[in-house]
Amino acid sequence: MWVYMMTCYIMTLFTFIFLITAFFQGIFKFTVFEASHVSFMILTAILYLFTETLVIFFFVGTGMGIKESVLDHKRDPQFHRRSIAIKRKVFPPIVLNILFMIILFVLVGAVDTHRFPIWAYHIIFLGCIVHFVKTKITQNQSFGDIMKIVLDMSEVKKE
Repeated sequence: MWVYMMTCYIMTLFTFIFLITAFFQGIFKFTVFEASHVSFMILTAILYLFTETLVIFFFVGTGMGIKESVLDHKRDPQFHRRSIAIKRKVFPPIVLNILFMIILFVLVGAVDTHRFPIWAYHIIFLGCIVHFVKTKITQNQSFGDIMKIVLDMSEVKKE
């Protein structure tokens, strides 16, 4: 579980670096890995969607593990309720950010074909990055909350 969570953090860092690089690439028109802005955005989209899928599966898998532990070991159902509350807190911003990013990834093609103004694209891109950071702050808090449930279930107390 710890390795999986650390993988989520590392992938999130790479995704953030790619998003920032793509943002500046769109403004200053330089190549990355010999890729134009459109090509690099495709790579960034793949990395972004893979990362968000990992994060979602982390919360789903951990929640299922907590539920199974509660049922199998006759533990307090409050642990499962807490995990559901965490998922209700973290999933809406993640899904909304995925929607925003998909719109952004589609708009890069519209900008490339001169069907959408580039200045509007940059404003939307910046908004997506800001929302991404806000989502990651919520996600980080949720990682801590879910780990607290796991520690509480194992009866390990912080000193």
